[in-house]
Amino acid sequence: MKKIIALVLAAAMTFSLCACGKSGENTSSNNSESTIQVSVKGGALTMLNMSEEENENMANAHLIADRQLAKEGYANLGEDVPAEDIDKVFDIKFYDSLDSMVMALQAGDIGMFSIYNSTAKYLCANNDKLEISGNPDKLIEKFEGVSVDDIEDKDAFGFFAYNLLESHSFSFMMMEDNTDLRDEFNKAIDEMKKDGTLDKLVKEQIDDRISGGEIDSIKMPEISDADTIKVAVTGSLPPMDFVAADGTPAGFNTAVLAEISSRIGKNIELVVVDSVGRAAALSSGNVDVVFWTRTNDIVNEYAEMEEADKKEHHDSMMGKLDDDQKEAVNKIESLVDVEKLGSVDMPEGTIITESYYSDILVGVVKKH
Repeated sequence: MKKIIALVLAAAMTFSLCACGKSGENTSSNNSESTIQVSVKGGALTMLNMSEEENENMANAHLIADRQLAKEGYANLGEDVPAEDIDKVFDIKFYDSLDSMVMALQAGDIGMFSIYNSTAKYLCANNDKLEISGNPDKLIEKFEGVSVDDIEDKDAFGFFAYNLLESHSFSFMMMEDNTDLRDEFNKAIDEMKKDGTLDKLVKEQIDDRISGGEIDSIKMPEISDADTIKVAVTGSLPPMDFVAADGTPAGFNTAVLAEISSRIGKNIELVVVDSVGRAAALSSGNVDVVFWTRTNDIVNEYAEMEEADKKEHHDSMMGKLDDDQKEAVNKIESLVDVEKLGSVDMPEGTIITESYYSDILVGVVKKH
């Protein structure tokens, strides 16, 4: 099971980094007939529990997954990386805000950056100089809504990759001693899922805004004689997490928090921080909650399995893969720390709520 998790998580965490030589500003190849070395400068929002080097390893691992997916018709590799043996070298730099990463791309400091699909679409709708690299919709079209029982063995690799990509989840983050508040948030999120409120907010505040529509200003409830919770928001993932030009949070983040405020009977004060500032704001006590942290529901579910169930799942999944796919899994396993992949955005001493949104990573490049 570790091998399967390694494969699909590598794809999930670095799908946007599938942009190959064409998307990178620095591309070079050696004279070997069997190996091509390509250097791609890329950007990513700072992860709170993963180094840039680890992110680069994941990018390299993703190339292996992407090559396999290309053989099966689900990914597009550039003509610059046709060799069987590829030493793919990504030079990844973390950025503390979306604005700084976009500016770096436009200035030519990086050749592409990774961001979530909804944010990428929103950015491209509002900036005609940007575009999404590759075609992630191929996996979505093939596997969205399909269960593991319905797939054929030949589609197993793509199914695994898609489900880990799709299940890149977002949760609220708190300090580990704040379990009571975590439980209150979980109860509210669960209620919002069951009564359709969360789906409605996703449609209204994310799906309907992806084309570049105006993002709504949301008034937070004011509850007399109630406690106040401070929540950090970044604005780094519009339209999910949005801060207007005047510094006012708006859109999906405020809509969800307004709903939670009403359901738990507490006031919520929004505090704007940058992406990397989430950890310091939380650990210092300046905020009680961080609006988003990246996690993965599938990894969390796997971690909670009994050993016998893990083995059964492993045997079932591996039995669906052919020799090439198994070889890809082995290579990926050598590059990534499987046990760490579920907490790449969780500093030590933090806990998370259940997830309220999911998305896949894609690459954004300048139009040529």
